[in-house]
Amino acid sequence: MEHSGTIAAAEAVLTRRYGGAQKLNDATALHGSGSAQVYRAKVEANPFLQHRTVVVKHSPLTGDPIEDAAFMREVVAYQFTTSLSEDVRPGPVLLGYDVDERIIILTDSGDSDSLDDLLASSDEDDRAAVIRSLGGALGRMHAGTADKEGSFDVLFTRFMRLSPEWSAVQQLRDNLLIHRIRIGLVMLQESGIDVPGEVASAAASMGARLLKGGNRAFTPFDLAPDNVIFADHVHFLDYEWAGFRDVTFDLAFVIAGFPTYIATYPITDSEVDVFLEAWVREVGSMWPQVTTPDTLRSNITAALIGWALSSFAVLNVNAHQALWDGDAALAADFAAAGVELGAGGELEEFEVGGDLLRSPTQGAFTDDEKLVRRDLCETFEALARFSRRGDAPAYRVISEFAHDVARRLS
Repeated sequence: MEHSGTIAAAEAVLTRRYGGAQKLNDATALHGSGSAQVYRAKVEANPFLQHRTVVVKHSPLTGDPIEDAAFMREVVAYQFTTSLSEDVRPGPVLLGYDVDERIIILTDSGDSDSLDDLLASSDEDDRAAVIRSLGGALGRMHAGTADKEGSFDVLFTRFMRLSPEWSAVQQLRDNLLIHRIRIGLVMLQESGIDVPGEVASAAASMGARLLKGGNRAFTPFDLAPDNVIFADHVHFLDYEWAGFRDVTFDLAFVIAGFPTYIATYPITDSEVDVFLEAWVREVGSMWPQVTTPDTLRSNITAALIGWALSSFAVLNVNAHQALWDGDAALAADFAAAGVELGAGGELEEFEVGGDLLRSPTQGAFTDDEKLVRRDLCETFEALARFSRRGDAPAYRVISEFAHDVARRLS
């Protein structure tokens, strides 16, 4: 759909929803994820819709079922968050949508700084304040939604009845998160890394905890720093992977330095402490166990292992495509969803061909491979530092493993 067609479709949605004859002007392109096209447009003054600007997101069909199903999840997630009270709501309000046109219209979070901008430009004290605000905002979202999973499930089930062909693909997308952890571990082993039992055991338990166990609440799951906006309050954007999951994975994602988001500066140990203190302050009364340092450390360490392995699976996929293609469990889930196997997901943004853990004598690294290796190195270093702060012997084993991988990547 061309730019003009997207805006015309959005005008039609708003007119049906609010009445009058809604008109959008001066549409400008914003950053979008994947193939999505995102625009900010001015609302022509009228008595039916009081917002001065809106954001229009168009998610065209790509032919990739896993990517195309994201639109459905995003609509449901915005329906859910829009129903929340303002003090809990984690992002923009859904003003309208059209399934056939694949567009979503949202309130505008404005031109405020993103977390990415603030982490890159702030001094030490200001960064600490930003990280503290992030921890508090995540905590409020988690605490405010933890008892509302049933409401989300009702919305999701109703929506999938309207688009039953996408229901099985949604389950596949969730399962793919688990497969990435498992296959990432195998990739490390095939690259010559000795994976200790403590790491393998944590990886094996991650799937059930991620989707079914742990301290569960609503999460966008994709907390990339350019999807976190510091406006009148912190806004979380991009709900293509949103749902109810173990919130410890949100904490680990930040502590790991936002895995697979290549450009972000790592989070320091002191910033981790500030971040966790702010989060615990918001959720401690709901989940008293997180106020016990040993319990929180154990849970986060396991989630960090999950993110490290998952990130390695995603970022090193081109070197191990045969592993994805020949995995029986993965093939079974793809077959159940009626989707052609091959969606380990190719790393298209970067030129990564060989194994990222190969010796330089096996081929020089491209500039893109160096960037990706640095991102992975930071993720494993974060795991090494965080686990090293624990007292139990298992933490030292995990820390040494993570250091070993980081050294191979440095």
